[in-house]
Amino acid sequence: MAGLMNYLAGPGKKNEHEDIHIVASSPLVFAHPAGVALSQEDAVRVAREMDVPHDVFNVTVPKGHVFHCSLSLSAEEGIQTDERWAEIAAEFADKMGFTETSGKAPLRWVAVRHGLSSAGNDHVHIVASIVREDGTKWSDYNDRPRVQKAAREIEEKFGYRQLGTLNAERGYHQAEKQIADKRGLAELPRETLQRRVRAAASASVDEAEFVRRLRGTGVLVRPRFAAGTTDVIEGFSVAVRPTNRGERPVWFGGGRLARDLTLPKLRADWPDNAESALAASAEWSAAAKNKRISAPGRETVTPGIDQWAAVTADVVSINERLRTLPITDKAAWAQVARETSGALSAWSIRTEAIPGPLADAARALRRSAQVSEHIPVGKYAPMPSPKGAGMLLMQAAVGPSTAAGQALLLRQMMNTVSAVSGMQQESGLLHQAERLRRTHEGALQSVHAHLAAVAPTAPAGRWAQAGGAVATAPATKIATTPAPAPPSTPAPVVPLTAEQLELRELQRLRAAANGAAAGVNKNKPVRTPKPPVATGAKAREEKKDRRRGL
Repeated sequence: MAGLMNYLAGPGKKNEHEDIHIVASSPLVFAHPAGVALSQEDAVRVAREMDVPHDVFNVTVPKGHVFHCSLSLSAEEGIQTDERWAEIAAEFADKMGFTETSGKAPLRWVAVRHGLSSAGNDHVHIVASIVREDGTKWSDYNDRPRVQKAAREIEEKFGYRQLGTLNAERGYHQAEKQIADKRGLAELPRETLQRRVRAAASASVDEAEFVRRLRGTGVLVRPRFAAGTTDVIEGFSVAVRPTNRGERPVWFGGGRLARDLTLPKLRADWPDNAESALAASAEWSAAAKNKRISAPGRETVTPGIDQWAAVTADVVSINERLRTLPITDKAAWAQVARETSGALSAWSIRTEAIPGPLADAARALRRSAQVSEHIPVGKYAPMPSPKGAGMLLMQAAVGPSTAAGQALLLRQMMNTVSAVSGMQQESGLLHQAERLRRTHEGALQSVHAHLAAVAPTAPAGRWAQAGGAVATAPATKIATTPAPAPPSTPAPVVPLTAEQLELRELQRLRAAANGAAAGVNKNKPVRTPKPPVATGAKAREEKKDRRRGL
């Protein structure tokens, strides 16, 4: 208790603690009044007073007798008054059973405020001794869900933005953030791993392909075998490959990365038969022994340009299906969010040397894929899958030659993000809906503008945009006779909009997917190829024949 209170009254890790004072406390804490500056010496006196029941009754608590959590508001909610934070702290203490309202002896608790966090969030720290005044212990069973339930009720009572309980991400330890900052990493290792696992899963049609693709992203992979077996895989772990020889890898299980990345949940999208199981077992065994992949598959083949049209058409069908999908079918919406986030993750891995807009978009969307509570699967028509987009974005050629196809595909994926945002808006998940709306209008819009800028606009190769070239009028001949009456002024050429250009290009790509070469005008007659020109001795003989008149 003394160590925690001393830290809260100190300068903080980045000197972010300012104007440190207590805003509320239980009636049994008299050592320091509320609203008065709290020094570290004062904090130690408060800690000793809070520890009285623990010391008097000599209670042993195996996991420690100190409860600590912070109640934080987003920076958008603004700065609250001390009076409001005192109300919130008292309400929280009642809901968590710290006070007499629980029907038991009360706990000793205080609420410490010390300015904004490094992210600009107004917050207050709740500190309590879990030993009650009569020597009994407060139960910490299921305490984190209870804390979240209390926070949701406080949001509703005081009119703050409600975060909802349907979706939730895994947290991370503060030590991970400190290590990443010390090494100058652009993101946490668990973020890197989650993006690569999502990308590999979204691009794979079976488990064996998932293992091969995952190893191909450069991460370390190892299976977790069932107890007493060497061929039954029940889970997996991944780690970022160390850059220094003496550095040891830090392993993360799929479930530790995200709720929807456990192997059983990933297997729900893959075929379940003996052949697939044997192929997957061979790839897992090769990964465990750090050997080459067992049997390379379709991940080694570079997709053709015409596949952009087919994949884009698949995403179009998904968006059409989402228009009629009930917002109550949370499982289907989570599946769409998961696979679309995986496709964006694959795109980020291929095109972003450091995490950029595509990584941000994948991160914003993946939260909707992680369902924190059990939800029944809706009895509706099965959803189309964007797995083809994940495959294409993970292994297709990337550059100006495919920029038009990327722009078309991204436009449809933006529509998917917009549909998920609309579902969240109607479901009351306003915070997540706003995050996805900003993603659509910010990160994805910037990427789409870049692709449209680098895509070829003049007829050049198979990716020439329809309507990109402007026809010029024929040159006027010099008149040698009196000039005739001037012709009527031709109608001005109205340039096509970006949407019209994309529609034309999509039609061209669909034609290519159906077997017609993109960029070929079917209405234009096909030229008859000229006969080959003879060379060498044969040419000399033909020349002599022509001289003889033959």
